[in-house]
Amino acid sequence: MGCLKKRIRDVANERDAIRPFLGPAQERISVNELLDDLVAQYRLGGKKRIPREMEPGMRSNLRSVRDYFGEKRVATVTKRHVDEFISRLKVERKSNATVNRRTQLLSQAFKIAVNADPPKVLRPLAITKLDESDNLRKGKFTEQEAQLVFSRSLPDYLVDVGRFAYEVGSRRKELLNLRWSYDKGDAIEVPREDTKTRKPRTIALTPELKTILAWRRAAQVAGCDLIFHHDGHPIVDYRKAWHSACVVSGLGKFYCPKCRGEAGQYIFVPDATRKCPKCGEKPERPKYIGRLFHDFRRSAAYELWKAGSTVEECMEVTGHRTEAMFKRYADHFSDEERRRIQQKAQERRHEWGQAERERAAHAPDTPSVGEGAPQERDSERVQ
Repeated sequence: MGCLKKRIRDVANERDAIRPFLGPAQERISVNELLDDLVAQYRLGGKKRIPREMEPGMRSNLRSVRDYFGEKRVATVTKRHVDEFISRLKVERKSNATVNRRTQLLSQAFKIAVNADPPKVLRPLAITKLDESDNLRKGKFTEQEAQLVFSRSLPDYLVDVGRFAYEVGSRRKELLNLRWSYDKGDAIEVPREDTKTRKPRTIALTPELKTILAWRRAAQVAGCDLIFHHDGHPIVDYRKAWHSACVVSGLGKFYCPKCRGEAGQYIFVPDATRKCPKCGEKPERPKYIGRLFHDFRRSAAYELWKAGSTVEECMEVTGHRTEAMFKRYADHFSDEERRRIQQKAQERRHEWGQAERERAAHAPDTPSVGEGAPQERDSERVQ
């Protein structure tokens, strides 16, 4: 009888718009169904409805969430389950950033379910993000390092992509989707479908970029409109070739993914026979640590800003949406830059002080800064 009264009260709350009513069918919904809705929503392209596919990294994070939560009923998932999931990932030595990416997917799935019609969940799942302050990547190429990668074992079809990325700091996906139909002679007009921000942007063609495009014209394949391609096919996954080129250039290393040091860091580098010096096994997928292709974007932002351009001018080139994000890429917040800012501020202060002293020397009857006010107060007290 108590359950019946509760159901009647829930229906009344639904009728009075106090709280949505969840029936037995909704209470049987699994987390897998919410994650399916998340994938469908993502592929629709959000508010702007620009279709898109999930990146490999996002698919990997989603798979981890499904493995742990997928079969659980939504009504039974609590903060305790989330904490257990986070603890499990930390035992596997996952970084805070990786943990946050996975719990973020779970949180988004619940939010979509709350806003569904009819709602599949009564309330969103409260998840506290872990600190990522020590996870900011600051890798950058010098011009010598970039040329070293281009001239070593990097395949020809990737060399031009790298040179273009180093010049303009564009995102990888945006570059790989560039087409000849976007080329307007003096600029490349990138439609919003191919940008991360979902806003169209223009890449002005400098002499260096025009040279790269001339090389790509020579490598053009009939029936393929892509500027950057591999024998007429889209470039999908280049990581293996990229990692090998950086290792050969001394800008990266392969590590055994199973063996780590006491602090959890990767320290065991396979020998010439590709065997780990600790476990003696040949890892099929060694862990790569070193320069990333995305470091070209950081390099372009840093060099543009260091050359004297304003932040707004630099953002026009790189396509960053916010000033804070650009400053992070340009390394405004590094210790070196903080020291430089302090030094400049102190230099301006001393220059100002010197100018004030020279002004006072040429006008001896003029009281220096701060002298007039105390004299007036003293005269007032005498009166």
